[in-house]
Amino acid sequence: MSVNSTCINKTRESVSAIFINVWTGVSSIVAVIWLSRSMYKQRHFSQPKFLSLAVCFCDLLYAAISNSQVVAASWLGYCVLGGDQGCIIRGFSRNSTMVASHLMVVLMAMERFIALRFPFRYQHLLTPRKVVTVAVSLYIYSIFLATLPLMGVNKYGYGLWCDFHWNDTSPAGRFFVIFFLIQGFGCMLLTVYCNISVIYELLAIKRRVGPGLSKASFKEKVDHFKFMAIMAMVSIFYIICSTPYLIRLMCNQFGIDRSLEKDFQAVRMYIINNMTNSYLILFIQVLFHPKVIDRFRACCCAHASKENDTTVAEMQTSEVVVPP
Repeated sequence: MSVNSTCINKTRESVSAIFINVWTGVSSIVAVIWLSRSMYKQRHFSQPKFLSLAVCFCDLLYAAISNSQVVAASWLGYCVLGGDQGCIIRGFSRNSTMVASHLMVVLMAMERFIALRFPFRYQHLLTPRKVVTVAVSLYIYSIFLATLPLMGVNKYGYGLWCDFHWNDTSPAGRFFVIFFLIQGFGCMLLTVYCNISVIYELLAIKRRVGPGLSKASFKEKVDHFKFMAIMAMVSIFYIICSTPYLIRLMCNQFGIDRSLEKDFQAVRMYIINNMTNSYLILFIQVLFHPKVIDRFRACCCAHASKENDTTVAEMQTSEVVVPP
C-alpha cells in the first residue's frame, strides 16, 4: 500500500499458503487435460463434460492469472508487483475469473435440470453450439462486470485481497455492490432450485420417462449419475463457500458488524471454492472411471456368486432323503 506516495510492502504469505496456490493450478491443469482427452476420445460433443471442462478452465485461469500474481507478490513484495496499481490488476483478474467460474457452476446445474426435466427436448434446447455460445457469453459478461470498477463504478483496492470496496456508499459504488449481491444470491437460489428439482425428477423418473429408462445401457446410466454427482458436489461447495462472502459484503455495505478479520475469513472461504472444483471433478472422474466400475462390478458379482453357492450348498445339506 502507499503512504505519502511511498510504497510499503505488506506481510508475506506463509509457505503453506503459497504451496496451496501453486497446487491449485496443477490440479486445474490435470482436470482440463483429463476432460479434454476424454472428449477427444469420445469423438462427439458432451454437454455436461464440456461444462465441467469450462469450470476447470475458469479455475485454471484464476490460478494462472490471479494466484500467480499473489504468489509473485508474496515472494517479490507488494511494491515490486506494482504497488496499488498491481493490486488493481489482481482485483480485476480475481473477480473476472471467479465470477466466470461461479456462472459456469450455475450453468452446469441448469444443464442437468433440463436433461431430467425435458429429456425429449434436451438435444434441441441444448445443442452444442448453444452451450458453447452461452458459456462464452457468460465469461465475456464476467469480464465486463469486473471492468466496471475500472471505469469509476466502485474501485479496486479493498483489503489485502484487493477486492472492490465493499463499504463504498457513493451512488455508483452502492449500485455496483447491490447489483453484485442480487446476482450472487440469485445465482445461489437458482442453483438450489435446480438441484432440488433434479432430486425430485430422479425420484419420479420412472413415472415421467416410463419403460424407456430400462433401455439405457449400463454405460449411459453410469455417465448420468457421474455428471449428477459432479453437479451436486460442485454446487454444494459453491453455496457453502459463497454465502459468507455475500453476507460480509452486505454487512459492510449497510454498516452492520464491520470487521476486517471476518471479511478476511469470508474471502478465504470464497477462494477455497475455486480451489476445490478441480479436485472434486477429478475425484468423481476417477471414481466413475470404467476400470474402477468394472472392478467394482466384478467384486459385487463375485460376492453375489459366493452367496448363491453358499445358499445352494446349505439347501443340499438340509435335504432329507426319504427311503422308498
